[in-house]
Amino acid sequence: MSFNSVGFLIFLPVTVIIHYLLPHKVRWVWLLLASYFFYMTWRPEMALLIFSVTLVSYLGGLAAEHFRKKNNRAGTVLSGVISCGLSIGALIFFKYFGFLMENVAGLAALGGKTISVPDIVLPVGISFYTFQAIGYVIDVAKGKSGAEHHFGYYALFVSFFPQLVAGPIEKATDLIPRIKAEKKLNRQNVVSGLMKILLGFFKKIAVADMLAGPVNAIFADPEKAGSGLTALGAAMFAVQIFCDFSGYTDIAKGAAELLGIELSKNFDKPYSARSLNDFWRRWHISLSGWLRDYVYIPLGGNRKGEVRTCINLIIVFFVSGLWHGAAWHFIIWGLLHGVLIVFERLTRKLRDGLWTRIHVSPDGRFVLTLRRIVTFIVVCFLWIFFRAENMSEAFKVIGTVFSFKGGSAAGIFTDTASIFIAILSAVLLVLIDSGRIGYSLPVSEGLGQTNASRVKHVSPGVIILMIWTVALAWLLLSSSAATSAFIYFQF
Repeated sequence: MSFNSVGFLIFLPVTVIIHYLLPHKVRWVWLLLASYFFYMTWRPEMALLIFSVTLVSYLGGLAAEHFRKKNNRAGTVLSGVISCGLSIGALIFFKYFGFLMENVAGLAALGGKTISVPDIVLPVGISFYTFQAIGYVIDVAKGKSGAEHHFGYYALFVSFFPQLVAGPIEKATDLIPRIKAEKKLNRQNVVSGLMKILLGFFKKIAVADMLAGPVNAIFADPEKAGSGLTALGAAMFAVQIFCDFSGYTDIAKGAAELLGIELSKNFDKPYSARSLNDFWRRWHISLSGWLRDYVYIPLGGNRKGEVRTCINLIIVFFVSGLWHGAAWHFIIWGLLHGVLIVFERLTRKLRDGLWTRIHVSPDGRFVLTLRRIVTFIVVCFLWIFFRAENMSEAFKVIGTVFSFKGGSAAGIFTDTASIFIAILSAVLLVLIDSGRIGYSLPVSEGLGQTNASRVKHVSPGVIILMIWTVALAWLLLSSSAATSAFIYFQF
């Protein structure tokens, strides 16, 4: 079941209504059943996988806490290693075993041998819920949190349906207390949740899905499109993936808020970043935080000298690339981000000094604006590796961009209505985000804080416009059978 489906539009209100009709002490049972039903609509047998990851990490947390309280370091470490190892093993088998075998088969083919590559189904959301489970066990083993003894609440933490498939990646210390807290139906949370859901659908359907057609056409035949249109296609994909992924996050946060549960922030205007390092503070914040806490800091972070810090950064972004997909183009995408962030780090003083020499403030408006433009261009360029099907296609697209040859728009902008909707919707999003029209999401950073002064005015005209635009875009997509799953579902 995808968020952008009729089934979800029935599933969500039914889940919310029954949730509030039930006594608080049994609500976790209903939400757990609803979450497993939600997950099983893709492939019912995969419920066994998420249950296994849940059980292994639950027992691992209990064992780690037991040994830690007895000051048995070896037992604590062994409990954590076994539990995390089994979760990582499941992730490797389902997500990376096929990739490894493809590379082995390629090497074998050079020697004239043939090796068959198994076709393994990738369970949706496996990278997200395994990372949550691994982070939980590590935190318990390190004494950063206590183990959750209630299996039902822990199982709901791993499988909570709004963020199950594409995050945000939550910490048990944050999400479990929010799940356990007794909640009453709150008008502000309902309004805020519905507005977030509307905004998420608007981003996904009215912008991302409307751009998918021309982006797909350009990447399918960049040489026909020519240099300019291919570069435009990369920029369009940057908008598409942001609206697609942040749209999912908005719907997830809104759905959770209807249930009185707050999810973590996952985006903070990433395309206004002043550097790649700044970009990763704003893009997929929960993954960046996870990699910082469980990869970068354990490797030594920035505590062991400049060279080691740079190596650690490269390793982190290698893991990030590999996390995103079992393919070389994802790995290269991650490594390039790491290399360029290291370059930014090593040249920062030099660059600031050059600006100072020509009597321009490195922190002035001109330089900051220039840095934002350059960062956006670099991010768009790197998105080419992310969007491409393989390395060959990525190099083909890049070669076309730098060929400076003309092309044809024939077959690219075939649906003018979709392009028109996408452009107007993107402009509307910018106006909403900048506050230049009378609209702002009602915010409640901490649920339960119901100070009316924190809720800004919502323009009914803007809401109606967004609803009509989403409905029109959905009809266009349905008529052409062009509806698409969220991009991050594949991870």
